[in-house]
Amino acid sequence: MTVASGTLLVVSVASLNIIWGYPWLGIFSTSVSLFVLGRLTSILMSPKLDFHLSLPRSVPAGIPLSIPINCRNRGRLPAMQFLISFDRRLPGKRLWRRRGRMQDRQYEFLTPPQPISLMESGKTQRVPSTIRFTRRGTQAIPKLITRSYFPFYLFQVTQQVDLHEEITVTPAPLDPSQDTATLGFLEALGEWSHKLLSGDALDYTGSREYQTGMPVRRWDFNSWARLGRPIVREFQSPSIQQIFLIIDTAQDGQRVQETDEWNPAFERLLSAATTTILDLTKKRVSLQLCVTCEENRKAEEGGFINVDSESMLIRLANASAMDSSLSNQQLNEALETVQQGTALVLSNRDAESYPNTLPRSVTWICITDPPSESS
Repeated sequence: MTVASGTLLVVSVASLNIIWGYPWLGIFSTSVSLFVLGRLTSILMSPKLDFHLSLPRSVPAGIPLSIPINCRNRGRLPAMQFLISFDRRLPGKRLWRRRGRMQDRQYEFLTPPQPISLMESGKTQRVPSTIRFTRRGTQAIPKLITRSYFPFYLFQVTQQVDLHEEITVTPAPLDPSQDTATLGFLEALGEWSHKLLSGDALDYTGSREYQTGMPVRRWDFNSWARLGRPIVREFQSPSIQQIFLIIDTAQDGQRVQETDEWNPAFERLLSAATTTILDLTKKRVSLQLCVTCEENRKAEEGGFINVDSESMLIRLANASAMDSSLSNQQLNEALETVQQGTALVLSNRDAESYPNTLPRSVTWICITDPPSESS
């Protein structure tokens, strides 16, 4: 029963019995009979819906995601006066920081439940819904809730549907305005990539006699004057440079054991890796990624897998911290594969913590912990 039906029952019994003097037992029996019939009607007319969600492959953390809910009335009777929404009673696990503040929940809803007054039998309707995921990883889509209030909002029939859908939430890139440490990392990354790609000008391949319709990049005037006919210089774009990106997921023993604890330093590392991938994939490079915590790494390739940028971000979304000794073993295999190639290592620890000597072609950038609010 809803508040409206309970109020109507009390008012009806009180007014008819006290004011008009009708027998209390007869009035109560009549009201209960009417409400029983109404309840049976609400159950009979409750919507019988099939749902389908249109989900992308992945979504960045903190970015609102529009999830259209496609529902179809499979029942023989029309569905009336009902709401459709995700289950808001299970908004995700609450995480508490050691400072005593509550960490953001796994997801939050940005649209209210959508009311539908009438949906005929066999008809399909799309209901808008927006969710913002606040934590990376493979997140389960909440259950769908249907609440029917027919007839006259006197009763509520609630139905839950679990579609068993999941979506990968990738780490959010670093915000340049977040703090000075983030700005320092972005400057270091920009200087490294600029120095690496500064020689990517057009390569001179030779000179030849000009022919009508040829694209001219630069005239060779010396040869033109010597030979007496127009000569042009030819250039070609440089080959795509290969870069190896290694994410060192090593953490100290305490951080590895506290798997349920929110680790700001580790999340910052993955955000820095996300920023690096998004920046390098826009340039003329062939990027290969190695995450030391992955169990399905290919030993013969040092753990490097050449995939698209979204697949790389999905690998970061499922990354987890590991012990330093195990991470060192994976680093050794990766660096042996790199040999003289260009490699960038992102880690929460200094390069001095790595027991072996790094090749000269490898750059190590330490992602420092975010500054505390007190400082």
